[in-house]
Amino acid sequence: MFLAWKRSRLLGHASILPPPDRSCTFVNYSTDVKEVMTRSAEPASQPEAPVHPDFEAAVAGGSLTSEGPGSTHRYRDVLLGGIAILLLAMAMLTSYSSAFGNPKPHNVQLVVTGDATAIAALEQQDALEVTVVGSAAEARAAVLDREADGAIVLPAPGTDDGVTTYIASGGGRALSQAIAGIGGSLAAQLNVANKTSDLAPLPANDPVGSIEFYAILFAGLGAALGATVFGRILGTVDTAKKFVERSVVLVLYAGVLAALITLWIDVALDAVTVDPWSVFAILWLTALAIGGAVTGVAALGGTIAALALTIALVVLGNTSSGGPLGVHVLNGFFQTLYYVFPQGDALDLLRSVQYFDGAAVSAPIIRLCIWAGAGILLTLTAMLLRVRRDVAARTASAAHVAPRS
Repeated sequence: MFLAWKRSRLLGHASILPPPDRSCTFVNYSTDVKEVMTRSAEPASQPEAPVHPDFEAAVAGGSLTSEGPGSTHRYRDVLLGGIAILLLAMAMLTSYSSAFGNPKPHNVQLVVTGDATAIAALEQQDALEVTVVGSAAEARAAVLDREADGAIVLPAPGTDDGVTTYIASGGGRALSQAIAGIGGSLAAQLNVANKTSDLAPLPANDPVGSIEFYAILFAGLGAALGATVFGRILGTVDTAKKFVERSVVLVLYAGVLAALITLWIDVALDAVTVDPWSVFAILWLTALAIGGAVTGVAALGGTIAALALTIALVVLGNTSSGGPLGVHVLNGFFQTLYYVFPQGDALDLLRSVQYFDGAAVSAPIIRLCIWAGAGILLTLTAMLLRVRRDVAARTASAAHVAPRS
């Protein structure tokens, strides 16, 4: 009886308690196990970046509508930044004043014919590279074909003929003035009349010949800065798709840049003497050559390398082109750099089309294409190196994980 009563009491208490939820207990247990296993498998997470509406702008240096939060090392960075800018300014001043400040004939390509005695005197001048031809027609043709900077036709001994000097202002105004001065000096020594004939005169709206120089200058500068900015926006070229993307962007941008410059110098300044499409093509090739080279250097060495090349192009490339003066009134240092940087070839190409009926265009075109090709080669090399590094990193990672498994 006691046992029956005890059992009834136990059953009564059990009926009061809620029935166990086995499914709920099982699910919670499973979830906890999964969470523990997941946490143990995942690496420790890094602390999250601060959440702030202007966080991205602050990282980049501040909102564009303000000067930003400033540098952590204020006075050190002010000193270093100031020194860098001062060095750049002094480098530009030194380069441009040294190249253009005191132009003198140097390695002037001069064709002569006529009096042998006068020719011998010319050959003794270190500033001249004298070539003797047989007639005045040959001398004139050499200037028109851009085989010479100028030509002087000397009178035969015992005649009253004067000195005829052929110049080409379209090849450089200061250079043509120097050659005209040489002809005038010879005429004075021979006590005969002097006649100067300009075979490639500059247009009335560009009497100094500076507009084509500025067109090349800003086509190159715009292309270099554009290539650098596009590299920061579009990212590293590490796949074939990105290479095609960057190439298409650069080609389109160079075309727009060339079109705007051509439109300005043709419509606004009326300084284009030929078909504007020819000028547009030259400026487009120039922008592609410089922009392509900067793109390749950036792909291989980063933004700092692209900026270094851009500075070199601005400081040395523009001055070594000869500008409106002509390359053969620069000193030997800048004449050597003429063959290093592309602006000289671009300017000579533009002048050949503008003033010399397309004479001697092959060499400048080839050298500009070499610059563009070098940019493509550097970009592909950088892409290949990154792919090889990624493959090596994945192989090393797989080899490290394999023993554990």
